[in-house]
Amino acid sequence: MVDIKKLKPLGVVLILGLAVLAVIMCFTTDLGVPERYKSEHDAGYYSQSAETMAELLEEFRANVLPDLEGVTDCRLNDTGDRVVVTIEKQYFAKMRAVILRDFDSSLFEIVNAG
Repeated sequence: MVDIKKLKPLGVVLILGLAVLAVIMCFTTDLGVPERYKSEHDAGYYSQSAETMAELLEEFRANVLPDLEGVTDCRLNDTGDRVVVTIEKQYFAKMRAVILRDFDSSLFEIVNAG
């Protein structure tokens, strides 16, 4: 423990200033997470047919994909009922969380490329 009496007023001000700076940095640091995206339709609409899934794919490519890191592939699966997103291993956890934060998990199949 530090004895406050020995620090004198200038030392106390320095410690308080550093504490305030640390709090400000914690709340203003960019974590590299894209802003939330509000989809045009709900999951029920997109899961109706292969055509609506293709519409979701185009919406995803235009509005979300440019903000994601490490995505190596984005396409419809063979049956056309899910969007398959392949993500590099180092970005997988964060980008998967971002996708599932903004879209229903039933619409996507997220694959680790590593």
